[in-house]
Amino acid sequence: MWAAALLWGSVWGLAEATLGHLLHLARVPGLPGLVMAPLGVWIAARTAVRSRSAAAVFLAGVAAASLKLLDLFVPGTDLLALSRPIQAILLEALAVAVWAGLKETEMGTFLTFCRKSQKRPYFLLTGRP
Repeated sequence: MWAAALLWGSVWGLAEATLGHLLHLARVPGLPGLVMAPLGVWIAARTAVRSRSAAAVFLAGVAAASLKLLDLFVPGTDLLALSRPIQAILLEALAVAVWAGLKETEMGTFLTFCRKSQKRPYFLLTGRP
């Protein structure tokens, strides 16, 4: 879990620190969010698939947000300008972690139900819903 979270979190954080910073410098309203949000959700989903853990997704988001703080070393960047992307990273990670947690619970409940009941439901036997 930790390895996948740190690997994908560092990929996400480096993408945010480099590509995200360049997109912010372009000064086109909405462009950084339009490009970086889907990339962040994709990386968070990859983390969920690889680690099979919702906690790893949020941990990857925390790692990405910490790497985004490296933009403070770039001249002309202030903490207030960095707060919005960091909040977006953490909220994306939280949203995907909640989604992954719900999927874990849903599949766990489904698998437990299948193991407990040896009989198939009526609609599976007849082929009708």
